[in-house]
Amino acid sequence: MRCRLRGGSGQVLVGFAAAAVFLLAMIGLAIDLGMAYLVKTKLSAAVDAAALAAGRAVAQGESAATAEAVKFFAVNYPDGLLGASVAAPSTTLRYDNSEKSWEVTVSTTAVAPAYFAKVLGRNSFTVGATGTSTIASLDLVLVLDSTHSLMPPTSPAETPGLLKSAAKTFVSKFDERNDRIGLIHFAMGAEEDASINARRGFNKTNVADAIEAITFGGYTNVEEALRLAKHQLDAVPPAQQSRLRIIVLFSDGAPNGVAGDFKSSVGTVRGSLSSQGLGELYAINRRNSFLGSYDIAYLPDGDFSGTVSFHSPRGRRGFDPPGAPQIPHTLCNLNRAARNAAENIANAARSESGAVGRPIVIYTIGLGARLAELEVDCGYGNDELGLNLMKRVANVKGVDTYQPDQPAGIFAYAANANELDAAFDTIYRDILRLTK
Repeated sequence: MRCRLRGGSGQVLVGFAAAAVFLLAMIGLAIDLGMAYLVKTKLSAAVDAAALAAGRAVAQGESAATAEAVKFFAVNYPDGLLGASVAAPSTTLRYDNSEKSWEVTVSTTAVAPAYFAKVLGRNSFTVGATGTSTIASLDLVLVLDSTHSLMPPTSPAETPGLLKSAAKTFVSKFDERNDRIGLIHFAMGAEEDASINARRGFNKTNVADAIEAITFGGYTNVEEALRLAKHQLDAVPPAQQSRLRIIVLFSDGAPNGVAGDFKSSVGTVRGSLSSQGLGELYAINRRNSFLGSYDIAYLPDGDFSGTVSFHSPRGRRGFDPPGAPQIPHTLCNLNRAARNAAENIANAARSESGAVGRPIVIYTIGLGARLAELEVDCGYGNDELGLNLMKRVANVKGVDTYQPDQPAGIFAYAANANELDAAFDTIYRDILRLTK
């Protein structure tokens, strides 16, 4: 009996030892597989970041996009991380002409070492990861204020140069081959420096040169500039338009001018009229070309195109005296008309659809203290600061006139010209978010 007991105990011990070895091997394999999975997770995050970075740089060319992918991959997966041997990432860029977008794919593989699995004859595990980003082409018109308030003594002497530098850097970030970029600068009137058309692409050098050539002077007719920008975007047939259509408006003050057909003692004169020069008309489609002084008694109900009303869309900003059959030509009524017209044309751009094209997203960039104060006391109240108006034009979420059925833009503020680069970059980063 004792011999049988000793023999049974030995068999149990041998079985237990075999089971223990197998169990330890399985635990070791699980640890190795967990490490391989961790390598794959880190690898996936790295290629995703690389694909997004390459997408942001695709406007600079394919070599720049590839270099950006390599740089961001290395930042997110340092050499030797978790003991893995990683292959150099490969980057593929493809333009989809039907979708008008770039597809950027970054992929790689890694060999993760095995530690415990070696007892099972497995020395390593190979894992792979692929990241993809899609960057849609866009149609964009940049609208730059070029009024006298951007010059000394109202602004520091360096303001014009810093504005031009920030605008040129902003334009340089877009895809010269497939994006469409237009340029308008304005004061009493607006001038088209670069127009978009049905053909894709734009010339960065030409746009940069046009920005550099801008001169300053005159008052602020935002309505005419926005109307010309909308017209540029609408000139592209709907079937050829980009999915994303954008206006970026820069200004350092509230609107105080409108363009219309004004009745005077010598007949009807078409031009741009400002509250800072009552009766002084300037040519339309010209930044600051003086026509002459006229005895204008009343303002028309809208601009000369018949498409932009001078009345408030919600009755919030009425004329004095209330209920008058015609709008008296006064400083405050002109300011009201200018503000109403700017909001109305922006609303028309954001609400486009159907045969005209997709709704237009509007971004606004503001500069300086004048936007945070009432330039003229016309009984507006503090909700009529230039800051408020810029937010309304952009349809910023939370603003008092926010339209949830229209695209929402953002307003970027620069307290001084040194902050303009950051303000333009804020707009660019949000545009990039929409193109993905």
